[in-house]
Amino acid sequence: MDVAVLTYDALPQLDAYDASLLPALAALGVDARPVVWDDPAVDWKAVRLALVRNTWDSHLRRDAFVAWADKVGRLTQLHNPAPVLRWNTHKHYLHELEQKGVRVTPTTWVSRGDTLDVGELAGKQGWDAVVLKPAVSAGALKTHVFPRAEAHAATARLAELTREGDIMVQPYLTAFETEGERSYVFFDGVFSHAVRRPPTLLDAPRGFSEPVAFTPDDAAELRLAESVLEAVGRPLLYARVDVATDNAGRSRLQELEATEPRLFLSLDAGAADRLARAIAAKL
Repeated sequence: MDVAVLTYDALPQLDAYDASLLPALAALGVDARPVVWDDPAVDWKAVRLALVRNTWDSHLRRDAFVAWADKVGRLTQLHNPAPVLRWNTHKHYLHELEQKGVRVTPTTWVSRGDTLDVGELAGKQGWDAVVLKPAVSAGALKTHVFPRAEAHAATARLAELTREGDIMVQPYLTAFETEGERSYVFFDGVFSHAVRRPPTLLDAPRGFSEPVAFTPDDAAELRLAESVLEAVGRPLLYARVDVATDNAGRSRLQELEATEPRLFLSLDAGAADRLARAIAAKL
């Protein structure tokens, strides 16, 4: 097999947004097949390249996932590489990027076993509402929004969450309700396409319900996305840079998705071919 396109056992044939990658690779003469990442029957030495795509249980089993990545990365090409996957699956990478000058959504980090007074923090920062988010999570799992008036409840929930792991406390960005997030997708460091996405927070109002492709017309925001990859300082075969507007009207990095993001290939006519060519160049 040339390329194992990695997924998980609940989605053995890949996500519909990204399934077009397989025929795009076949058109280049590349033998690519979906493979469940933790299938013990796979002989990784017989695979030329393993591509992490829909491994959507990795955040639930992070220790097992990064140990698996270390092992597989020694047996074949793994993209993104194991050190990137380990780094990107704990959101403290955002703090590192901020220290390198990337404009990130303001975040207070609360370590496992610690807590803080959310009302005091919100008052000091001038936040009308806060988001509590696990540092290891995906798809808004265990992410909560509290208005400042419910700060007591937020502090209690924070104490519950920090019993399980590290937690991020951020301001709730009201632009989510009308703009959602903008996702800038890059292949091998080159911008491919952009998608506007509704907020993932289930209790956030939504101005639209489905992701839609768009042509970036904000040069400064695209430059912000590019600066994120420059700050990483290591090559990424694929990356999705999620950006949102803060409460002062400025674009800020929300997430750098370099592990298992939807790349929304089906929303851009040439995206699957561009990714396929980037993969083929690694073989």
